[in-house]
Parts: sequence; structure tokens; C-alpha cells
Amino acid sequence: AVDLPENLSHLFISAAEPRSALATKSTTTATNTSSTNELMSELRQLLKANKILVVEDRKTALYELNIIEENIDKRTAGVGSDALSSAYEITLKADYEIRAKDTELATKATASSMRSFNYSTASINSSAQEEMLLMKEMRRDLAQQMLRRLHAVIKHPQTLSSEPGNGKNTP
Repeated sequence: AVDLPENLSHLFISAAEPRSALATKSTTTATNTSSTNELMSELRQLLKANKILVVEDRKTALYELNIIEENIDKRTAGVGSDALSSAYEITLKADYEIRAKDTELATKATASSMRSFNYSTASINSSAQEEMLLMKEMRRDLAQQMLRRLHAVIKHPQTLSSEPGNGKNTP
């Protein structure tokens, strides 16, 4: 669990409408609604574990966390002697912003996670299951990064900025 301040009692989380995969730079990059919904679900679970109430009305929230965009990039990381992909690397990134109640100030950041896995055409089902498991793990990692950034913003409100792109990126 992520150590969050006790004074964070109400949080509003939202996600912007994702762009279609056709609007992205790479054909192997995808942005989709179900992926963002899974990240939102992971965030909700972490917040619940930390006894933080997720409110449905942004007016009652002390802070707002908005997921702007989530991108998944999958690329070949290794090729076997048969000239087929033998390993893949997956990168999951989420751009988000944190806003405090009654202010126009916000901090924008990017959370990212990267994993690689071996791929075998002989065991496609197990490779697909491993990829799904890694994606779940990566979303959990992104959610934890976002909550650590939220913790930093609450602890040090001066990190909020009125200038776009002035927020610190999460490693």
C-alpha cells in the first residue's frame, strides 16, 4: 500500500476520452477505453486499501486526479533462429494531472512501467496469459506511482503550477 496523508479524505478521479489507436504515432501503440478503465479500477482499489473515499462529484473532493491519456507500446525485443519474435517489451504510460480544490493550479506528470517477456509460438496461450498478468502488474505500478505523486503534492503544495508542463515527472 502507498502511504497517503490522513488529511486526504475525499478524492475525485476521472479519465479523459482516449484517442483512437489510429491517432497515435506508432502502429504498435494503442490507447483504449478498457485499458483506462482497468487503470481506474486499480486506482480505486489502492485508494480503498488506504481508506480514501473516492467521490463521484468533483465539487466535494479536496483533490482531483485526472488520467489524460494511457498508451501501450509493444515491440519486439528478441528474434529467434527461426526469424520469429521470441521476446516482447511492453511499455505502459499514463499522462495525468493532479488539481487541488478551488484552484486552477495543477501538476502534470507521466507514470510509466516497462516489462519484457519471452514469447513462444509453441505455447501461445501461456504467452498470452503472461502478457495479461504483466499488464495487470504494470497498471498496479502506474497507480502506485500516481498515488505517490499525489502524496508529494499534498505534502508540498508548491509543486502545483499554473504553467502547463511545469509539473515534475514521476519516475
